[in-house]
Amino acid sequence: MKGKINQWHDDKGFGFIVSDDGAEKVFFHISSLKTSSRRPQVGDSVVYESTLDSKKRLQAKAVVIEGLVAQTTLQRKSQHIQVTPPRKNAFDYLLMLILLGSLSKLAWDFYQSRLLNEAMAPYAVATVIAFLVLNRQKKPKEKQFTCARCKAVANFDARTIQAWNNGFVKLYCSPCHQRWLRENPAQPVRNYAVGRGSGCLVLLCVFSMTPVLAVVAVYQWMT
Repeated sequence: MKGKINQWHDDKGFGFIVSDDGAEKVFFHISSLKTSSRRPQVGDSVVYESTLDSKKRLQAKAVVIEGLVAQTTLQRKSQHIQVTPPRKNAFDYLLMLILLGSLSKLAWDFYQSRLLNEAMAPYAVATVIAFLVLNRQKKPKEKQFTCARCKAVANFDARTIQAWNNGFVKLYCSPCHQRWLRENPAQPVRNYAVGRGSGCLVLLCVFSMTPVLAVVAVYQWMT
């Protein structure tokens, strides 16, 4: 059937199509779109298949925006953007060596003198700086990704960059992410707190040494 989009909510990823004869108004979701070179717009002429969903409501499937080429399965695969997971480079490993070396030096000096003194300050500063830079937020080399749900190509934003930094490579575009939240109201929104593999040992050392040094410093100040 042929029709025209008369409503489109881009932030939610759905809209409505009115048939050319005006006989029906059907709902459609972005995942039903077979042309993904751009987002739908109000006024677009489309070709679609009208079906009934599980609740016997009209819903459009296989929606094609006229004037745009519908993608075949092979074309979709060829346009799939493979997002590479974040990896540590030589600079990151250098920072890890600096961090572990500074912590070791601080622990050794304290073991020998039983005191925190000014000579330890450079190593303490190096530890903090190395830790902060090592845990900086990186950006993926790809500017876009393929949504794991609707297969549309979307740009990275703050949410997806944060998820990528924490090891996620299956990413959702904003409309599909909002739809997932609506479909899972009982589940709390996770803050993407995932370990970074080789950085676990470094974090363990930092979190183990910091409280000890802090307690010793307070004890010395009070005495």
